[in-house]
Amino acid sequence: MKLAKRLFDFLRNDEKRMIYIMRHVGTMGYLLMILSMTSCAGFNPSTIEEKPREDIILAMKIKAKLIEAEELKAAAIHVEAANGSVKISGFVETESQRQLASSIIQQFPDVKQVNNQLKVK
Repeated sequence: MKLAKRLFDFLRNDEKRMIYIMRHVGTMGYLLMILSMTSCAGFNPSTIEEKPREDIILAMKIKAKLIEAEELKAAAIHVEAANGSVKISGFVETESQRQLASSIIQQFPDVKQVNNQLKVK
């Protein structure tokens, strides 16, 4: 009984602590509610679109080559590959940098098509 009285006095005497505790209790309840709702939705791994390993490796090799190119070091270029088709997007400083990126990509034997969507700043 003494412990309950001490706790009650502690909370009653310090309103800031009480507000702090109640805020955190409410937040925890809200988080538990969200977690229970999302777990009911279920998870279906077949809905996730997976890229073939070869496409990921090709995109990584191309990105590495573009980074190695001295003229393109400062360029922000995003590379996507799918079934031999490579799409590049982002920004470069000059038109010659844009063309250089395409020519570097075309040197890869696995690349069938280059979709150059780079924009010149």
